[in-house]
Amino acid sequence: MAILEMEELVQRGLDRAIELIVLAAHNSYRFEGRNTLKIIVAGKEEMEEIAQFGYSMADLSPLAARDGRHVIELIKEPSALIIFGDTRRSPFNYNCGACGFRTCKELNLAEPTESLMAEGPSCQFKNLNLNIAVNAAASAAWRLGLYSRVFSTLAFGARALEIIEDVDIVVTLSVSAAKRDPYFDRHQFWTDEYWDEIFEKEFPTYTRGFIGAIED
Repeated sequence: MAILEMEELVQRGLDRAIELIVLAAHNSYRFEGRNTLKIIVAGKEEMEEIAQFGYSMADLSPLAARDGRHVIELIKEPSALIIFGDTRRSPFNYNCGACGFRTCKELNLAEPTESLMAEGPSCQFKNLNLNIAVNAAASAAWRLGLYSRVFSTLAFGARALEIIEDVDIVVTLSVSAAKRDPYFDRHQFWTDEYWDEIFEKEFPTYTRGFIGAIED
């Protein structure tokens, strides 16, 4: 039998783990048993494209720029980016009103609103399904011994670049088999001066300022 070195074993293990992670997400709970999620795995080339996109948005979204720089470092070791997406319209006919409309029909007929994060308005249960799947995937990654983190910034980059298509709401799960946890502290990409200047302005609350620029 040929000898397998550690580097090859780790990459093989990561590839197999990603399949199991996607399986866990696929089999997570769905309202009415409906599974309309789209799940893809980005390769290193696509991850680099997403990283460059995030970095190019430094003036609009310092958070996206920071995470873009983080991905450039991330892809130097075994890693992958799992992208989850869904459409915004409701197939449920629950008429719950959580989306802001009285009925699902009104939601589905509403003119879409484009934003940095997604296209809305979106069905509350579609958002819940999406987050259930991502949480199941993150849990599976942890059980398999991988480092992982959910990203919204990388998600809107993947959607803007059409790496994932025909979806309105998107979330990503980054997984890594690096020698140390790469998600522990990403603030290495911000100097103390930049932190003092930008953080207080952009991150006071979980509003649009948390993701993108706010006007003075």
